[in-house]
Amino acid sequence: MRSYDVERRRYPRFPQTLEIEVNPVPPFDSTDNSMTPILGRAQNLSKGGLCLLSQQPISQSSLLRCEMSAAEVPVPIPTLLLVRWTKKPKVRGNNYLSGLQFLI
Repeated sequence: MRSYDVERRRYPRFPQTLEIEVNPVPPFDSTDNSMTPILGRAQNLSKGGLCLLSQQPISQSSLLRCEMSAAEVPVPIPTLLLVRWTKKPKVRGNNYLSGLQFLI
């Protein structure tokens, strides 16, 4: 087996389609509370985090308040996430993928 064939992820990923709204948490010393929410869709989900598809890039190491909507749940599920990476896929379009780690 080649070294790049080994799965490096700690937890298995499960395909999921969840509507997600993420709100960047402003830095502690910031007085700007007008940050715009980012709407997206989860592509997969694991015990440790999720992969978000959105039309906006999200800066690495950003802290995000997130609300996930699931069909069977009548209220959004709140959580706190840390952006581990963001990249633009090689397909056409204005979409970005971001790896988000659950903090709570």
